[in-house]
Amino acid sequence: MTEFANHIQTLIEARGDNKIQMIADIIEFAKQTGYTIADVDDTKPWGGFVRFDYKDGDQFVEEFFPDVDPAAARLGNPDAELSPKILMVAPEQRLSWQVHGRRAERWKFLNDGGYHKSTDPDNPGELIEAHAGDEVQFEAGECHRLVGAKDNYTFVAEIWQHTDKAHPSDEADITRLQDDYKR
Repeated sequence: MTEFANHIQTLIEARGDNKIQMIADIIEFAKQTGYTIADVDDTKPWGGFVRFDYKDGDQFVEEFFPDVDPAAARLGNPDAELSPKILMVAPEQRLSWQVHGRRAERWKFLNDGGYHKSTDPDNPGELIEAHAGDEVQFEAGECHRLVGAKDNYTFVAEIWQHTDKAHPSDEADITRLQDDYKR
């Protein structure tokens, strides 16, 4: 495990419940290890995220997805940019049941949590439990939802894999099929 991943693991083991402080810690750890912060959102009703600059994509893949070749991370498109992110999901909270048109996603669970994955937009199916180290690949157009663990924040390393070279994905590239927060 590398230095940034070790810092995140320390944060997970502390089992904190102050999301503002945990996001501040992630930002501090990231900057200390050479990452550039591109976006932060601590206002999500389910938790929050820290997104890193595109130029940090290879470093992030090497650190959190060491068994994934950079070409595979880019879905075979060597010119594709990657958008790395750390997601934090509060206990028993869930992101919307969602789909993206211009990106695929790869997740690595850094501790326990869960997810739904389906090609049926009307049926998320059963919750799939995930444990530290589990990786999941979602294709563009595949419906999915991240779910926080029962007793602690769930941390996930995520890479956006842009599938439309002319129009890279962004936070607006989302169709919410179901949403606990009525967004």
